[in-house]
Amino acid sequence: MRADNTSAGLSVLAACTSDVRLWYMQNGLQLNLDKSETLIVGTSSQLKQVQPVVPSMTVAEVNLPVSEQMKVLGVILDR
Repeated sequence: MRADNTSAGLSVLAACTSDVRLWYMQNGLQLNLDKSETLIVGTSSQLKQVQPVVPSMTVAEVNLPVSEQMKVLGVILDR
């Protein structure tokens, strides 16, 4: 997503993840939204443009807060 147009990027993300969730349901699979996190990664200047505007994101039709860091397969990712 572009830092200067976060609303468009977030709309695309919400629509795409909603479609993924629907595909999962149609194929007998389930997303575990209790274990889901969001993280915005970018340069310092990009994060300054985005951070005050995006406290949370809609992913697979669920509103998730934006984290400072997350752990994926034992690796800690941060901004």
